Amino acid sequence: MHQQQQEQQVTSPWRAFLLIFPLLALVPIGALGGYVLWSIAARMEAVERSERFAVDLQREAVKTGLQSVATDLCVLAQQNELGHLLLEDRQQARLAMAAEYLALARNADDYDQIRFLDDHGQEIVRVNHNGGRPAIVADAELQDKSNRYYFRETIALEPGQIYVSPLDLNIEHGEIEEPYKPMIRVGTPVVDAAGDKRGIVLINLMAQRMLDQVEAAGGLSLGQPMMVNNEGYWLVTPNPPPGWGFMFPEHAEDRMARHYPAVWARINQQPSGTYAVPEGLFTFEHYYPLDGLKGCLDRRGLRAESLSDTGYRWVLMSQVPQALINGWRREAILQAVIIGAVVLVLLAIGTWAWLVVATERRRYRAHLETMARFDPLIGLANRVTFEERLLQEAQRAKRHDRRFALLFMDLDGFKAINDRHGHKAGDQVLIDVAQVLASNCRATDLAARQGGDEFVVLLAEIKDLAAAEKAAEKLRARIEALSWNQMQVGASIGLALWPDDAEDPETLMRLADDAMYRAKGAGKNRIRLAQDLTPGQVQSAGQVPSPGQAESPSQTQCPAGQ
Repeated sequence: MHQQQQEQQVTSPWRAFLLIFPLLALVPIGALGGYVLWSIAARMEAVERSERFAVDLQREAVKTGLQSVATDLCVLAQQNELGHLLLEDRQQARLAMAAEYLALARNADDYDQIRFLDDHGQEIVRVNHNGGRPAIVADAELQDKSNRYYFRETIALEPGQIYVSPLDLNIEHGEIEEPYKPMIRVGTPVVDAAGDKRGIVLINLMAQRMLDQVEAAGGLSLGQPMMVNNEGYWLVTPNPPPGWGFMFPEHAEDRMARHYPAVWARINQQPSGTYAVPEGLFTFEHYYPLDGLKGCLDRRGLRAESLSDTGYRWVLMSQVPQALINGWRREAILQAVIIGAVVLVLLAIGTWAWLVVATERRRYRAHLETMARFDPLIGLANRVTFEERLLQEAQRAKRHDRRFALLFMDLDGFKAINDRHGHKAGDQVLIDVAQVLASNCRATDLAARQGGDEFVVLLAEIKDLAAAEKAAEKLRARIEALSWNQMQVGASIGLALWPDDAEDPETLMRLADDAMYRAKGAGKNRIRLAQDLTPGQVQSAGQVPSPGQAESPSQTQCPAGQ
């Protein structure tokens, strides 16, 4: 009985600790909760400022590009050669104008066409970009453009005013030119000494450089840069969805109103702003192409003030995906948990002995976790580590629109070596194969032992299927070249490509595994592609197709190993 009382006295402080500690813990937990909310709010405020700055840079990129064209346009509209042509219509003046246009085209490599059209819409002088070798168009090839919208809208302007067309893809001979050539047409009327309109000067601006600058400006922030036209079709897009939907009937529904209806409705209510919606954080600004664009000087030497308002706009935008925002929240929560753990541990310290035990316990747990992540025999990552990395790579590939490949391989002929020379020789085979995988993979790749004589390799940021096949063939050949007591092994490899074959890690792994078994069934020591498997050919894990089954002719054939 006395011994029991002593035990109760020993254990009674711990019972008190269990009663008091939760009450004490409420204080740091409440403080950490407030810290988490403040941290998330501060992070979001900083991101909003960054996104606003990125959109401002996008606006300046567009504005600078258009003003440069407008300045060149005004110079052409007031050149002496044009005045001589309007006064006397001499062939010599036309040739001099063409020479001026040609010189400008050579120095401005994003001008697709520079033209002078008379007041009836007939081209009088035209210089074409001509694939980087500007050339004057012969008189016989000059065309009547009187029925084109850009001529009608430009000739209707007052002297000195600037016309800027909507942004679209260039069309040649009734077909959209490929590769795509985004185009903006900038023009201004031309008047003679009496003030009568005599035509227009027009520059066709290849806008890809401007769009690239918009995208580059967005790259300075965490968001994805976008630019849409008045109807919500993407001109700059984090593909998907595809851009230029208004040019293609099959993509007529690929616009903001369909993909982000709530965001598009709010964008149409205000000229600029930032909205947090379930899809993420959208920062936007309406940009009217003629806003702030300087007109040309009139005959009195005064700059035109009233510019044409065509009624259309562009929307410059940046989107921070919700997944990224959720990541920040998890980071803030994790940081709070770590701080809280330290505080709670400090509160929980009762004796030096307990602290030593707790420290050793944490150290031992970390050691076990480290040992649990790598194969103790060959030094490669184990299955748990590989699956974690595969999930991370899938998330990274989705965020950055990248590909990666998964190789699932099984050694052919390993059992023969293991049975003939013993487990020690078999272990050496596994070690040597692991060395081949480790030494022939990039730093960004990851090779792991799946179990037994099965290995998996993750090829990060792979360019395309051909590059993945080349890497797989290299590994297969290096493994085949190994030798142990004049015995060799081969490698049956199944290859699956993200996101072409699957868009979730579990399915991708299964498809690579099925393709590997197809390789074994086709004669071993070869590569099979997941994309070549028809639904009827997809095998459950561990099931090898019979040798008589037909193989797709597009599958990669590799020489068989011993």
